[in-house]
Amino acid sequence: GVHDSRMGGGPPRSGDAANESMKLTQITQNPMTGQLDIRQIQPNTTMFPSATSTLPQRQQISNTVFRPHWNLPTMSLSELAERERAEAIQRGEAQKIAEEQAKFQPRRYEQLVRDGMEDDEKLVEASAKLDRDWDDWKEANPRGSGN
Repeated sequence: GVHDSRMGGGPPRSGDAANESMKLTQITQNPMTGQLDIRQIQPNTTMFPSATSTLPQRQQISNTVFRPHWNLPTMSLSELAERERAEAIQRGEAQKIAEEQAKFQPRRYEQLVRDGMEDDEKLVEASAKLDRDWDDWKEANPRGSGN
């Protein structure tokens, strides 16, 4: 018959390489029987990437190897300034709301006098209870008794 150089394991001829895809022979041995299992499989591009698909991978590897040893900035100074400004405005608004809500919460009587709110009866009663509870706790837990 006619002898084909590719069958004997020789290199493919230059014209046939583009027309015929590469095949891979996988040989495994069954551990129980010892019998060889020979299969021809079609390799995927992850096993043998083509020259065109390795360029992005090479570029990616070189980008990770040849880079500065310090962390590079992830945003510009103007972006950082805008973010900080927005957060400062948000914190200021939240603090104003918290101060307004805290104004009507019970607190020590001295603080009520300082704020000029000693005329509010409900707030004075709640503050007196708060002061009594604090005094009771201080009597039950004298200084230095914890350790």
